Amino acid sequence: MRIQNLAAMAVAATLIALTVPAEAIDVTPMVTRLTPQQAAIGYRLSVKNTSAQPITVELTPFRMALDDNGRRTLTEENDDLLLFPPQSIIPPNREQVVQIRYVGPQQVSEPRMYLIRTAQLPVKLAADESTPVGAEVQVAFNVNTHLFVSPSGTAPRLELSDTKREANGDVMVTVRNSGTGIAHLRTARYAVTGAGGQRVDVDASKVELGEVSALQAGGVRHIRIPADQVAGVSGDVTASITPQ
Repeated sequence: MRIQNLAAMAVAATLIALTVPAEAIDVTPMVTRLTPQQAAIGYRLSVKNTSAQPITVELTPFRMALDDNGRRTLTEENDDLLLFPPQSIIPPNREQVVQIRYVGPQQVSEPRMYLIRTAQLPVKLAADESTPVGAEVQVAFNVNTHLFVSPSGTAPRLELSDTKREANGDVMVTVRNSGTGIAHLRTARYAVTGAGGQRVDVDASKVELGEVSALQAGGVRHIRIPADQVAGVSGDVTASITPQ
């Protein structure tokens, strides 16, 4: 009996796995950088349904703040951004274009950071809550995109205040953005130099920057460079980070 029950559970698990599709939405662009004047004109966010079933999506804007480890704090934004349409039903293999406009103040003293969440809403279940009405079981998930609104003429300036090597070989770097613009650390160039003058260029995609790679003006970020990226240097190390 136990063997039969286990077999039945395995078959059920297989059937469930077969009815759950892969990611159902593709959202572009993921990052948008505009001045307040450009953002007031607006830009278009494309949400594509890549599944074989209709989906319902809802977009919600948030104001974003970051701590020294790149962790974000979100506050729902009801004033600065206008989204249309905020909710849509998208047929299979079709695309919905959402117009996003910045309606906040044109004169801002520092850049503003926003997160726009595209949420795929759960499929409505039948009365017995066992299967969705007219659709297969689906997994709802979110896609987050970022909007950075920066005054013209702003630029980041990175200052490294502390670089040290940990016992496991990782290199920890503390960097401060003393400039007036947002530093996009994921696209920066990284290099580490050892005590003997050995220098290695670091793959930026391997650097641990936290939940969000942007560094706001006046902000500080603790960065971890994995040991395998600096295996060619020894002793005390120094680092350089050049924004692009």
